[in-house]
Amino acid sequence: MTVPRKSSKAPRSRQKVAILFGGVSTEHDVSISSAASVARSIDTTRFEPVLVGIDKAGRWLLGEGAFDTLRTGKASRVEAVILSTDPEKKGFLHLGSTEVTDVDVVFPVLHGPRGEDGTMQGLLELAQIAYVGCDTMASAIAMDKDMTKRVLAQRDIPVVKGTCVNSWMWGTDRDEVIKEIRDSLHMPLFIKPATMGSSIGITRAVDLEDVIRGISLALSFSAKVVVEQAVENAMEIEVAVLGNNEPKASIPGQVVPGNEYYDFNAKYVDGSSQLVIPAKISRVLSDDIQFTAVDAFVAIGGAGMARVDFLVSRDAFYVNEINTIPGFTNISMYPKLWDATGLPYTDLITKLIELALKRHQANQSLTKTIVLEKGLEV
Repeated sequence: MTVPRKSSKAPRSRQKVAILFGGVSTEHDVSISSAASVARSIDTTRFEPVLVGIDKAGRWLLGEGAFDTLRTGKASRVEAVILSTDPEKKGFLHLGSTEVTDVDVVFPVLHGPRGEDGTMQGLLELAQIAYVGCDTMASAIAMDKDMTKRVLAQRDIPVVKGTCVNSWMWGTDRDEVIKEIRDSLHMPLFIKPATMGSSIGITRAVDLEDVIRGISLALSFSAKVVVEQAVENAMEIEVAVLGNNEPKASIPGQVVPGNEYYDFNAKYVDGSSQLVIPAKISRVLSDDIQFTAVDAFVAIGGAGMARVDFLVSRDAFYVNEINTIPGFTNISMYPKLWDATGLPYTDLITKLIELALKRHQANQSLTKTIVLEKGLEV
C-alpha cells in the first residue's frame, strides 16, 4: 500500500475507505488493535484501504506506515494531513502542499473521547464525507453514561438506579453529595467516569472510604461520574446491533470476568475473562434482551452499529451501557457475536460500509436551501 495522492477524475474500480484510528483518548492503543484487524480483513477486491492514524498529540498521519508510526512514535512512510471541510477539496489535505487524498467513506475505529463521542462524527458531517457508525447526536448520548440512562429511562427501558456527580459539585459541596448517595443508594456501589469506555477508572465501593476514593479517581478521567447501585451476582450479557432504519440484534453473548468484575485488566491485560457465545440464558430471556437492545439503539437515534451491554440478575435485567464504536478485533465481542449469528467478519465490515454510504446518500438528498417568494435563497 502506498500513500494515496490527490484524486483523479477517472472512475475507479474500488471505493476508498479511510480507516481512522489512534486518537487522543486513553483508549488509543485499543483503537490501534481494532483498526489493524479491520485493515487486515477488509475486502480489498471492493475497497482500497487508506490508513489515517491520529497520534497521542492529535497529529493526523496518512500512509502505509501509520500503524508503525503510532506504535513506535517514529514517523515513517506517512504524511501529515488534516481533514478538509472545503467542498471543492473533500478528503485529507496534505500539509505543506495542495494535494488532497479523497476517500469515499471513513471507517472511524476510535474508542473513547474525541473519537466516539460525536466530535469526530460532527467533523465528518462538516466535511460532507460518509462515515461508518452512529451520527453526532447518538454518539454523544451513548458516550455519556448519565445521559444514556436519562434517555433510556424516558422510554421505560430498564437501567440501574444511580446518581450523577460532577467535578464542581464534588469540589464545592462534598458533604451534600455524600449525603445524597447515602440517602438514595446502598452499598455496594459502582462508580464510573461518565464519558470513558473500556471499564477505565471504575471502582466497586463497599464503604464510604471507597466512595470518596472512587469518585476522586473517576473525576480524574471525566468531568462527571455516575454512581450506581451494584447488581449483585449479575451476569454480563452483550448484544451486537446492526442496521440503519431496520436494525437487527445478534444472538446474546456472555462475559465471564476473570476478576471480580469486568475491568480494564480483565478485558485487555490478563486474558483471564471468557466470552461465551451464545449466552447461557433461556430462549425467552434471550428474545427479551434482543428486543430491548434494538429498542435502546433506536432510543438514542443509533445507526450503523452498537454493542448494547446488559446486567442480568435472577429476576430482572438492565441496560448497562451502549458502545457505538465497540472493540473491533477479530476476537472482540461485537464481531464474534455477528460471526456466531451468521455474518463473518469481512462481510460485517462490508455491511457497515454499505450502511454508511446509504445513510450519507439519503442525508445528501435532503433540502439544503429554501427559496423565498422574492427569489432569495436562505
